[in-house]
Formats: sequence, structure tokens, C-alpha cells
Amino acid sequence: MSKSNSGVANATLDHEPPAGASNESAAKLSPELFDERGRTVPWMARTVRRLYDALGQKILDRENLAIAYWYYLRVLAERGELNQLELSKRVGIASTTAVPALDNLEKRGLVQRVRDPKDRRKYYVSLKDEGRRLVDDMLPAIADLHSTSLDGIAPRDMQVFWKVAHQIEKNLIEMSRDDVALD
Repeated sequence: MSKSNSGVANATLDHEPPAGASNESAAKLSPELFDERGRTVPWMARTVRRLYDALGQKILDRENLAIAYWYYLRVLAERGELNQLELSKRVGIASTTAVPALDNLEKRGLVQRVRDPKDRRKYYVSLKDEGRRLVDDMLPAIADLHSTSLDGIAPRDMQVFWKVAHQIEKNLIEMSRDDVALD
């Protein structure tokens, strides 16, 4: 975060609007951190993610696949075989939470887990042919959802959006001290 924005963030965080203040009060307090409805960047990112998930789930319902499982399949389709811990990090899910998801995907014949011969505590996960087919079949509709969601946004505005989003990502990665794995 630039020094000028850091000061705004500190001032805003130190001086929350009084209880009962309207969202407009929050926006007036710091337009760099709040939109006109008093929402922050993380709040909007969460809202957009939830909308994409809800609409994506409608597409994935054709294959009776939960959106949470889609993320595992997509990472495997992009990255190839990964150990279970790395896959969990890339999906953004705790490795213990990944076990039931991977059990389900394996039972459906979409992925396979193979024990690491050098360390029997580790498993490697990869897509099976049916998993690849499902990704290949569903990806065009998911991509169309993403494309349609950008209707009415000028290419120049998207360039600015990506520049800002990548800078926010870079700032957050630096703040995390590289303690997270991301795709």
C-alpha cells in the first residue's frame, strides 16, 4: 500500500463511524476504502465470489458437481498432478477438509490418489479421464459466465482493474510473508 493510502487506512480504522451511522457516512469518511454503500474491497470481492459461485453452481448442477469440487478439478486440470497438501493450498482449503472432497471425487472416478513411494504419509492427486472430460465439458459454460459478467466494461477499464487487482494481491502476499500458496 502506498504511504498516502496507508495513512487513509489507519485514519479510517482508528475512527470508525459511530454506531448507527449510515453507509454514506462511511463512504464520506474514506472514499479510498469504502464505496458509496460503505463496502470495502474485501467485502465486494466476497460478494462477487459468492455470485460467481451461485451462478457457476447452476452450470455444474448439470453434472451434479458441487462448486467446491470444481475448484479441485480446475487446479488439477491446470497444474497436473499435485500432492494433496499442495492441492489444498492452491484451492484455499485446509488439507483435512480436502480429504472428504477428494474421497467423493475419487468415488465418482474423477480423480485418483496415489501414495508417494518415498513418503507413505503423502498422496499425489491427478485427474482421471472422466475428470478431464467433465472439466472440458463444463469449462466453456463457466468461461461464458465469466465473459458475460464483464459485459458493458470497456477493455481499458479491465486493464485498470487487473492492474489494481494484481497490486492488491502483491501487497497481500507481501503482508503474508509468503505463507500462502496461490494460483
